[in-house]
Amino acid sequence: HGRVKVKVKGSAEQEEAKRQERQRRLEQYQSAAQRARSKRQDGELDQEALDLTAEVLIINPDLGTFWNFRREVLLNMEQEKSVSERGLLFGGELSFLERCLRVNPKSYGTWHQRGWVLRRHPLPDWQHELQLCTQCLQQDGRNFHCWDHRRLVVREGGLPVEEELDFTQRLINTNFSNYSAWHYRSTVLPLARPHPTLPRQLSPHALLHEYELVQNAVFTDPSDQSAWFYHRWLLGRADRDGSVSCLFVDFIEQRVAVVFTRPVNVSHPRPRDPTATPRRDPHPTLTPHPAVTPAPTMTPHPDPSPRPDPSPHPDPSPCRDPSSCHDPRPHHD
Repeated sequence: HGRVKVKVKGSAEQEEAKRQERQRRLEQYQSAAQRARSKRQDGELDQEALDLTAEVLIINPDLGTFWNFRREVLLNMEQEKSVSERGLLFGGELSFLERCLRVNPKSYGTWHQRGWVLRRHPLPDWQHELQLCTQCLQQDGRNFHCWDHRRLVVREGGLPVEEELDFTQRLINTNFSNYSAWHYRSTVLPLARPHPTLPRQLSPHALLHEYELVQNAVFTDPSDQSAWFYHRWLLGRADRDGSVSCLFVDFIEQRVAVVFTRPVNVSHPRPRDPTATPRRDPHPTLTPHPAVTPAPTMTPHPDPSPRPDPSPHPDPSPCRDPSSCHDPRPHHD
């Protein structure tokens, strides 16, 4: 990050030796890949297929096709072995996966294969997996593949979450900007310090402790966003009083939708028993309060004199046929 890589050129003999070594590895890689594909097409799920896929994946651990073929071979081989032999088989696979992680610590296929092997292993060593995750995170604290694998180890192994909480505390004390550690702490804390009655909430004592922790982080580096994101998450974990956050009234459908800030218990009315004693109407008609006097109704005042016709020359006897009518008004030429 921010460091310029300086490429130092060697002598001509050294460059030629490197070129020949790359060419040799390329030929070995292509030969092993071709032979592994042929064995899969022929359905040969044996130890040789396992060795061929190992030659390919140790050079390029991001080939999902060869990981799938390797799982097919392992599933076929474990059927013929006892529990102890299965432990040796999957233990060797875990050792091979550690070698692949040294080549690429962020390989999707390698981490997925490791989780799959741990589920098939008769006696997995979960503590060793935690140590492996700790070593990988010391090299790169933002390796989200390793964080996901650590969550899998804690969940599948049934490991105490208190130790994971202490682990995040050590990482945060070392570096307040470790956003991955803050995020992992937010997933572990509700399990280790739950609220006695409210789900997904924190106990009051744990909430105060977390506020002090994030306050120290903010005072150390106010411009860092990691602590502020965690502080925003903490604000939603308190026991808040319920209130209405949104109200929607639909006059056409005659319904009301209410959204509360916290879960509420809604009891649905039971169907009425015709033999039961009548109860008060749950939807009474609204009537005005007796202390409130309704406003009088305004009526128009009667006019005793008739209004004049707006026409300038009223005709008392209009004719239906204009051609037969005589206009009494004088004509002026």
